[in-house]
Amino acid sequence: MPERTESVKLQIQIPKTLKENLEERAQEAGVTLNQYLLYLMVKAVDKQSDENR
Repeated sequence: MPERTESVKLQIQIPKTLKENLEERAQEAGVTLNQYLLYLMVKAVDKQSDENR
């Protein structure tokens, strides 16, 4: 993962059931919801980058 140099706040609207599902998965992984969402986003971007090579 790239070194963190700057952060920004991102607000999105998602269905309550999706948020609850993500919170549950984050808890199972032993991380915060923010950390889990960041992990999922980086993983998706990395996968897409690999597919475009």
